[in-house]
Amino acid sequence: MFSNTLLFFIIKIVFFLSIIYFFHSSWNYLKDSYSTKKTKDLVNTQIEKYKKIAHEIAIGNKQLDDGGSLQENGTPFLNEDEIQIMNNDLTAFTESLV
Repeated sequence: MFSNTLLFFIIKIVFFLSIIYFFHSSWNYLKDSYSTKKTKDLVNTQIEKYKKIAHEIAIGNKQLDDGGSLQENGTPFLNEDEIQIMNNDLTAFTESLV
């Protein structure tokens, strides 16, 4: 009696697992056959983003050169006195750390 019940239980488990496997395989077949694959072009999208950022930076630098505060060497200071003041401040700060 016990072995007969155990055998039916194992048969039911195998039967239900086979049904689940059949539906899973059918679903994967239908999905692969009748749907379009989504592929991401990771390389070209990053290149396009880089080009866009570089273009925005170039436009920003051009605007600053036209009427902004940047000089030809690219420093944001207006004269040599301000550069010297900043260098002195930086030297004093680094010496105070020691």
